[in-house]
Amino acid sequence: MEETRVRKIWLRAQEVLDSPYTRKALILAGSFAGSLLCSRGLVFGKYAPFGVAAAASVPRGGMWAAVLGAFLGYLMPSPAYIPIRYAAALLAAAAIRWALSELKGVTAHPLFAPAVTLLPLLLTGMTMVLLNGSLSYTAALYVAESFLGAGCAYFLRRTSNLLLGLTGDGRGRSSGLYESGDVAAATVTAGVVALSFSSVTFGGVSLGRILMVLMVLTCARLGGIGGGAVAGITAGAIQGLSTAGLSYLSGAYGLGGLMAGVFSPMGKVAGAVAFILSHGIASMQVGAESQETILRGAIEVGAATILYMALPRSQRLSQLFGVRKDTLSGGALRGNIVMRLRHTAEALSQVHTSVEEISQKLSAVCAPSLQGVYDRAVEAVCAGCSARGACWRKHREETLENFSQLTSCLKEKGRVDTLDFTKEFSDRCGRMGEMRDEINKSYGRYLLKEAAQLRAAQVREVVEDHFQTTADILEEMAGEFSQYQSFDEEAAARVADILRENGIEPLEVCCRLDRFGRMTIEAEVGREHQRRMNRAQFTREISAACGRVFSPPCISNGEESCRLQMCQRPAYEVARGFSQYSAKNGAFCGDCASVFADGCGRLVAVLSDGMGTGGRAAVDGAMTCAMAESLLKAGIGFDPMLQTVNSALIAKSGDESLATLDIACIDLFTGKGEFRKAGAACSLLRRGRRVEVVEASSVPVGIMPQVEFAAYSRELAPGDVVVLLSDGVTACGQEWLEDLVLHWDEEENPNLLAQRITGEARKRRSDGHEDDITALVLVLK
Repeated sequence: MEETRVRKIWLRAQEVLDSPYTRKALILAGSFAGSLLCSRGLVFGKYAPFGVAAAASVPRGGMWAAVLGAFLGYLMPSPAYIPIRYAAALLAAAAIRWALSELKGVTAHPLFAPAVTLLPLLLTGMTMVLLNGSLSYTAALYVAESFLGAGCAYFLRRTSNLLLGLTGDGRGRSSGLYESGDVAAATVTAGVVALSFSSVTFGGVSLGRILMVLMVLTCARLGGIGGGAVAGITAGAIQGLSTAGLSYLSGAYGLGGLMAGVFSPMGKVAGAVAFILSHGIASMQVGAESQETILRGAIEVGAATILYMALPRSQRLSQLFGVRKDTLSGGALRGNIVMRLRHTAEALSQVHTSVEEISQKLSAVCAPSLQGVYDRAVEAVCAGCSARGACWRKHREETLENFSQLTSCLKEKGRVDTLDFTKEFSDRCGRMGEMRDEINKSYGRYLLKEAAQLRAAQVREVVEDHFQTTADILEEMAGEFSQYQSFDEEAAARVADILRENGIEPLEVCCRLDRFGRMTIEAEVGREHQRRMNRAQFTREISAACGRVFSPPCISNGEESCRLQMCQRPAYEVARGFSQYSAKNGAFCGDCASVFADGCGRLVAVLSDGMGTGGRAAVDGAMTCAMAESLLKAGIGFDPMLQTVNSALIAKSGDESLATLDIACIDLFTGKGEFRKAGAACSLLRRGRRVEVVEASSVPVGIMPQVEFAAYSRELAPGDVVVLLSDGVTACGQEWLEDLVLHWDEEENPNLLAQRITGEARKRRSDGHEDDITALVLVLK
């Protein structure tokens, strides 16, 4: 119960932090405080380059807050040499950033912040050398200080990106994925901040050095040998450069961090004892004459150890220090691929079975060939005729010639009459009436055979296309699998435990990470184990278990299994509006629409319009929409899905069966919108104060063996409106529709816009005909 409560508090805090206003306030406060502290840190006893480095490294929105913080830090009393010089360098760095702020490619480069730090420090330092006539040793110190500040700026910039959830080059990063460079950057930043407290002393005991030791112990505990060594070397280098009299700390902190990391698996106490002993051994190099220095160092280590023992363990910091490893095991990869392919096979099996049954029934139809029409008639009529010898021996050529003349009559009229026979044959044959009827009967069978063969050929062509479609599906899946970068088996185990706690026994669970660092969860359970669950509560539990905020799950059902898929909560969401009118207020509407999340961070809207109105149109529209939704949820791409639906409509009956298919897909991570149309009416896209009509010439599904989408893509932004329509809306023009969408207030409920569209379309229909009317509105938030 207590753990669940903590998870809820964490999720609520995460939602507050995700607010843009809170984010901006944190950036301003963090930039100000960080730069103020960095400006107080000294190297070589009297140089303070870190304030300039901080102002050059903070995010763009916090630059002026950082300049103000560093400026106040330099003005406060400190041993820094000529503070006004750092104020000038600070303003120069801010001017460079401001002048180049529009060059995104330059400012996003990892070396931009170091360059902005190096140039002002180096130029102001050389100016001091020229004005004072300083010795070459002093000039060398200025150069060393400039490069030291530039190196620090690189690490500060990387830490800033780490806090903002970005990678080293400024791209979006998913929480929980860190590199070794991130650990080093965070450690250097913590060391520079701790350095600012070095001058705060109590009887010679430095608060800054206590914080340094605390940082080394914490890193060794969380990161093991690597974390302890990096933190120890960093802390030793910073303290060694800050004051000449404390150079022994370079070895003491470095050795102590290494040994604390070695003994960290044995517990906190073992790591702390290892650090204390290593620090004591390294401090012996100071000599007996500096017993006071050794004593102060021992007190600092003791105070830091007490604080270290009192600190609770942080799961967030544990993820930072190398605990997050990319596990691309063969078992996880195999399980995920098998699960996806199996579910796709289930989605396609019903379509394949239906087509196979139809083909078997058509191939079973039996009818004579065109030549067999006459042979069958002769066999039936002439077998017991006494004049058979005269007709087929004495007058064989004339009889065959007469039958050949009947072919044109059969093709033109579909039957033969008595007058179509030659006079000689009529005079000679005493059963001409029976012959006529038998020929007509056999020709009817021939027509049935011909139609059946044509239909069978069409079915075979569809089946061949079906196999090609299946190949396309598998190829698309292979491309999707190539995007997977790693699999988190630990997170998958936690998800499986949560499913069991909800009374659902999983067959397979997979947590995968794509190349953008986004996590997607897929789980498969048997239908007999499927139970109703609280999706909101389940989503909160999964989010807390994986350390990420997820969207509600997308669930699709197969014959024997149920598939659950969910991804991290994206940056955007979509408000929906829907309105529909059935022609003549009928019980059935030929239009069918569906809006669903595909579990991969995309929202898909499907609108299908069956041919005509009434029950038959409703069947075609509903079948097309349902199949499209089922296949897309199963992970099948748009083009293979279209071919599959088209094949199913062609093969479902001998009568003509067709429907339009209109799809809008919005990537909720990037805002990219994709529009695909197969015989569908135009759609409207409002971006800002402009309305764009998205329309194309394309063929509905169910008519031709091969059909293709007309595809378009647009970049969408918050506030943009997408309107999908059936052709009943645009029957009386679309100018009024564009004006209605343009002047709609986006603060209103999208349902109101959909209702206005259908209501106005009904009023404007003046040709005496009625059609089904549907409007589907999507608003990006």
